[in-house]
Amino acid sequence: MKKIINILIVDDEKDIRESLGDILIDEGFNVFLAKNASVAIKYKKKQKIDLILLDIWMPDIDGISLLKSWAKNKEINCPVLMMSGHGTIDTAIEATKIGATDFLEKPISLQKLLKSISGALKKSVEIDKIDKYFLENNSLKYVNDFKTDLQALKNSYFTALVGPKGNFINVCKSILVSSSSFQIDSQDLITTNIIKVAQAKGTKYIVIDNFFNYTDEKKNIFISLAEEIRISKIKIIIIESSINEENLNTLKLIDRSFENNILLMPDLNSDKDLIPDLSISILNFYLEKNKDFGFKEFEISALNELRVNKNITNIDTLDGIIFSLMIGSQTENITITDINSLNKSLTNSNKIISEDEHRITSLFNQPLRDARDNFEIMYFNFHLQNKISVADLAKKSGIERTHLYRKLKQLKIKF
Repeated sequence: MKKIINILIVDDEKDIRESLGDILIDEGFNVFLAKNASVAIKYKKKQKIDLILLDIWMPDIDGISLLKSWAKNKEINCPVLMMSGHGTIDTAIEATKIGATDFLEKPISLQKLLKSISGALKKSVEIDKIDKYFLENNSLKYVNDFKTDLQALKNSYFTALVGPKGNFINVCKSILVSSSSFQIDSQDLITTNIIKVAQAKGTKYIVIDNFFNYTDEKKNIFISLAEEIRISKIKIIIIESSINEENLNTLKLIDRSFENNILLMPDLNSDKDLIPDLSISILNFYLEKNKDFGFKEFEISALNELRVNKNITNIDTLDGIIFSLMIGSQTENITITDINSLNKSLTNSNKIISEDEHRITSLFNQPLRDARDNFEIMYFNFHLQNKISVADLAKKSGIERTHLYRKLKQLKIKF
């Protein structure tokens, strides 16, 4: 996932300014439009700008003069791409010497524009979720203790990972599973031949989701294979949201030592004091993975605000919040204000999703055409609220981008 990029377009020609803006918004950038140097100066002072498209020929202050002014005051703190329809080689060389990154000659092709922007931008986030390296290279005592417990299960032939489904439990699974696995995500796959099927696939691992949601018949089939599982030396990993005493007794019928083979995912709802240290640790992980991103740190008050947040109950929730705070904060310090802004954004997003869930119950009572239109509105709103670009939405929905653009306007969906 890319960091939210703010691009300032400075051009006195309205058509060019707005057409460039539409293109870049469509590509997922956040765009500011300035019709002259004076407006550009105000935007640059108020906003964190990541890249500037600067026209050379403007009526009040020309682009070269503005660039010189920024250079003199040491204010060229992002890539600047100069634009001109009447440029010369000398002008391009002068702009580069002053501090411009590139020179674009009008009319600018879409391919050239995006290629120049991509080449100029350095601060892209290469990873947006913690991975196994977060566990393997972490110095936090709690994380190291958890990692030790996880590593102890690598030699077990029967293991259960218990906790909410999501990225973190999959990270734990990836540490236990060193090669491809036979994934059981439907009880139809549980047959008396399941071990032979796994062996035929050449795998040493069978991963089972939601085993305790299966019928008693399917559970009994698996229990009857206990001895065959041990002989085959295929490792069984069960992923469950929770395990009660009845389920635990079922597992003991397969592996009598199973009590020691259950790993519970971190519960931050019962131990809120872990949140500040984990927040710092997750932030440092992202900064280490993205060395060009810049420096960020939490204010103490912000960490305390996270600690008392009732919505943070597991690692995945905390991870998502820390990542959003890192890319969303406008300064080096992550503050309470940043957290409150994020909470407000999430509340509004959840409200929209909740309204859509309520609306879906009435779809079946509508004529097919109306139901289809309303479903499309919910579908597009869901993805756009999750900050997906129109380009990515076109790929996901299978709709050609220009058709999608018209459809969103037809359905009156803001994007």
